[in-house]
Amino acid sequence: MVIDKRQTVKWLAALGALVLALSACGPGGTTTPAATRVVTQTPWIIYVPVTLTPQPATVTPLPTVTSAVARTATRTPTRPAATKAAVATPRPTTAPVVVVPPPTAAPACTASSVTLTFPKDGDPRRTKTTGPASDTFVFKWTPFQAGESDPTMGYRIDIESRKGTTKVNGDGVYVGHNWFLSNGQQYIYTADRIFGLAQPAGGDDVTVLWKVTVIKTTGGFDNQGRISGSEVNCSAPSQTSTIQLLVIE
Repeated sequence: MVIDKRQTVKWLAALGALVLALSACGPGGTTTPAATRVVTQTPWIIYVPVTLTPQPATVTPLPTVTSAVARTATRTPTRPAATKAAVATPRPTTAPVVVVPPPTAAPACTASSVTLTFPKDGDPRRTKTTGPASDTFVFKWTPFQAGESDPTMGYRIDIESRKGTTKVNGDGVYVGHNWFLSNGQQYIYTADRIFGLAQPAGGDDVTVLWKVTVIKTTGGFDNQGRISGSEVNCSAPSQTSTIQLLVIE
């Protein structure tokens, strides 16, 4: 209940006046002159307790809410991230195989067969049982064309020695066409190579057969009877000619 302070003061003043009026009357109704009367009673003071509930000077703060998850500078994942195991590449136990590409085949070519001119078919030549003699084979034939040509064009001389019908030995020689023209249209088969054709005939005479084929190479001719690269035949082989190789002491 809220008590009005002004109304309370008015009631207290009225009550005090009433008390004073009653104290002025003595017993038996005799009135004491005002000039000689001595007031001996203590006036009553009535205290009316007034309780005022003071408002709180400060506001009670709300209870602090504490987060169950501690704050960190960066969020820590609750589940560990899956890690991919490093797989080591096994080293080969054997050395890698090096694949060598096959040589490029020479392009196709066509040429006429050549004609053998020297030595004459059946001509004799000599070698020794202990080593070369002074004789050589001077091979001659007609070129497949009169002038120079592609430096990859040339000839292959196929040589074989026989004792009766049995093969004893064989050889092959390559001659460049341009080189052939500039060297008298001939090729000299040396004495030491002739000696090899008679081995191992046991000192007996042998028959040497030879023929020439026009070829083309992917490389070239070294003028030592060899070629580089691969070869392809450009003509059919010439007719076969023979040489009688006599083995002397």
